[in-house]
Amino acid sequence: MSEHTLVAERPEGTDPRPYRFPDVRRVRVAGGEVVAAHLPGAGLAWAKLVLESGALHEPVGLDGLARITCSLLDEGTLDRDADAFGLAVEGLGAQWRLACGWETQEVGLDLPADRLATGVEMLAEAVRRPAFTDTDVERFLADHERSLKTSWAQPGTRAQLAYRQTLFGPDTRLGGLLGGTPETATRLDAAAIRAFHARRMVAPGTLAVVADLDTVDLDALGRIAFAGADAAGSVERAPLMPFDAVCSSARAIVVDRPGAVQSVLRIGHTAPPRSTPDLIAIELFAEVLGGSFMSRLNHLLREVKGYTYGAHASFGHGRRSGVFTVSASVHTEVTAAAVTDAIGEVRRMRAEGVTASELAATRAHSLGSMPIQLQTPGGIGSRLVEAIVHGLADDHVTGEYAQVLGTDLAAVNRAAATHLRPDDLAVVVEGDAARIVPDLTAAGFEVEISRV
Repeated sequence: MSEHTLVAERPEGTDPRPYRFPDVRRVRVAGGEVVAAHLPGAGLAWAKLVLESGALHEPVGLDGLARITCSLLDEGTLDRDADAFGLAVEGLGAQWRLACGWETQEVGLDLPADRLATGVEMLAEAVRRPAFTDTDVERFLADHERSLKTSWAQPGTRAQLAYRQTLFGPDTRLGGLLGGTPETATRLDAAAIRAFHARRMVAPGTLAVVADLDTVDLDALGRIAFAGADAAGSVERAPLMPFDAVCSSARAIVVDRPGAVQSVLRIGHTAPPRSTPDLIAIELFAEVLGGSFMSRLNHLLREVKGYTYGAHASFGHGRRSGVFTVSASVHTEVTAAAVTDAIGEVRRMRAEGVTASELAATRAHSLGSMPIQLQTPGGIGSRLVEAIVHGLADDHVTGEYAQVLGTDLAAVNRAAATHLRPDDLAVVVEGDAARIVPDLTAAGFEVEISRV
């Protein structure tokens, strides 16, 4: 038998090619606006109605109402019951999509391109003519309440509520959870759902479309989507209640879970909105800090210390505010040490910034992953909706890709020094208070037991 030697030579990388987001076309029709991205030759299409009716528009005390109302839209209309509507969606070969955020709701589907107009008709039917029958609403609310109780029994949910209350104050809507709590769920009923729909969801909104626009009549799609809408419907933004909670990294809020073998950590502070000019620089240093498996936080807490299966840190940028959060679940006996080490990594990032090699690796990952995430109509559609919700330029993705290429080390480290506030961190721990409070106190934290 002859011997063969295999030699593997790693190919040399080339310079990244510029990325250009698909052309965007805008059409105003029937009191609303169609915003569409052009995908020549695409056999699939994607469409969503974006409505100014997110959780910040809910009446006081009815947390979760916006999400419930949005979720009920495919549970039957004035023309078809839930079964018939579901069969019609399946008959189109479509996937129904629902989302509810703090500011807006999104109702949409992806489907074969030649059925786009029929799909938009179904969107309009669901949004403009929902049935909201007492029977359907009662069943859905009962399921919702059971789901919340199950979630409430799992580690992390109470920590998240205590965390948001600490950041934004317990009396603001941002100081709660998007879906509400088991207590707020008991206050929801059909009358509240119908009233919210009538007050916030009858305006035309914005229709986002991703398709081969050479085969699509955008004016016709707009007339279909906005038929039955009230052009005078409410579209104003929700007032953002001021939040002036003062957080300190010297204080730890403990949510007691007797007998827990792990502690859930939520550590962070408020952050700038999506419109910040430092967005790309922030995303780059955040990736190094806690955004990947090779991040500093994950390396220290998992690989070096063995405290956890994984630790994560990221910035979430809303329309008018954002949040920086470190999250992990750690062994109970190392809770205090894990909190101290996590805060230490935040301090180190602010003081020292990232290294040139870290930035190079993160830049390469970002440049490689962004086009992959934009290979489908839905991936492009998500960025199109981002532009609609946040008032961004049509080519904002093209610009952000260029910024990833061009943002230098000094800018990234300047952003870390500016936007990380290690002395102002809210520190929330959900775990066995009897076991973790003494260690937290010994580590120098002023401990407060949460009532959540």
